[in-house]
Formats: sequence, structure tokens, C-alpha cells
Amino acid sequence: MVEGDRFPVGMRVLAVDDDQTCLKVLENLLRKCQYNVTTTTQSIKALEMLRKNRNKFDLVISDVNMPDMDGFKLLELVGLEMDLPVI
Repeated sequence: MVEGDRFPVGMRVLAVDDDQTCLKVLENLLRKCQYNVTTTTQSIKALEMLRKNRNKFDLVISDVNMPDMDGFKLLELVGLEMDLPVI
């Protein structure tokens, strides 16, 4: 393995998906990469968490189709309020 190919151990990820099965699968995959993972099934809750703890996360991974707020709106708000990458 090339030195630059390693996962950034300890990356703090907020994962958002209203489908609990998909969220659990994503959480397990991210933990295998040695990431610190926080999950929520609600976009509104994710936004609250980000606003209260701006420095607690390095990355947001979000589903697009969710009932309370779609992933594009979450991306827009995060982009306007904080410098944080969203996938």
C-alpha cells in the first residue's frame, strides 16, 4: 500500500439517513475504516448537532431523499453556515 492510500484514522463523520438499515450499514463500513461515527435519521437533528458542535465533525455523509429536509437543503445550509464537506 502506498503511504497516501491510507484512510485518515479518527476522522469524525456525521452520517444522516432516514433508512435505519442503510444507516447501520454505512456506520459499520465507516467504523471499519477507523472513523468516529455519529448517526441520525433526521436532517433537522443533523443540522442542530452541527450548529451546536461545529468543531466536532470533519465530514457529513447524507442521504438525499428524506422526509424532514432533503440532503440538498442540508448541504446548502451547511455550506452557508460552516466550512464542512458534505457527501
